[in-house]
Amino acid sequence: MIFEINNKCVEVISEIEEYDDLIYGRFSQFQKVSQKTDNYLVFKKDKVEICIDNTYKILNNKVIKTDLYVIINNLLSYLIDDSMNVLMHSVVVSKNNKGILITGDFGQGKTTLAKEFEKQGYEFNSTDQTWIEINNKKLYLKLGSKFDIENNQIRMLETNEINKRIKIDIILKIQGLCDNGKVVCNEINNEYYKVKNLANFCNWSWSMPIFTDNVELFNLNKASKEFLINMAKADVHIIEIRGDKIKIIDSIKEKYKKC
Repeated sequence: MIFEINNKCVEVISEIEEYDDLIYGRFSQFQKVSQKTDNYLVFKKDKVEICIDNTYKILNNKVIKTDLYVIINNLLSYLIDDSMNVLMHSVVVSKNNKGILITGDFGQGKTTLAKEFEKQGYEFNSTDQTWIEINNKKLYLKLGSKFDIENNQIRMLETNEINKRIKIDIILKIQGLCDNGKVVCNEINNEYYKVKNLANFCNWSWSMPIFTDNVELFNLNKASKEFLINMAKADVHIIEIRGDKIKIIDSIKEKYKKC
């Protein structure tokens, strides 16, 4: 399949049948096109081949399931990331075109919190990987994702709302969720801390020691850092949260009524 990603076409080929749904699902938010391209990502049983703008990489080793996430998101980030755009590990919900972006480490409850927002009338706009952009010091959803894995099962968001242009007013960074736990909502105002706090969610690893030939993927450090520095100056509230999910939502809605 050939997908258009940020004005570049990339052919994605899977020769590992049991991974087909995982591989193609990761690209499901991007438009399929028919034109020919010299850019490609090929998953073979004993290696991965990547060619983007005549830059060729070959990763010589058997690919396991957990490698797919890093390889694909590193490539997508390479195609998307610059000083005003980034692919961030996050979930987005919105109401009346006002968005809330939720970040957190794997398994900390991004989807759980988003579903609680959904019960209160919000819509899902991104399930896992979110392309966000900065325009005039404001943060916007450029393109959401509709592919996710929940309880080891592939989950596809059944909506076209991932294409909405939504201003993101609030970023919630989950530190921990627990039913009936004490609610803590701390807004981050220090620009340096904003950058440090969110860096892990938009800097896909480019050093891949799992591969025997030590080939590195695309180094995204410079682009993600430039983006985060610009985002730290944007019109958005960045809040660390922990505690009971329902009470967290109530607190955010009360404190940020205008958002």
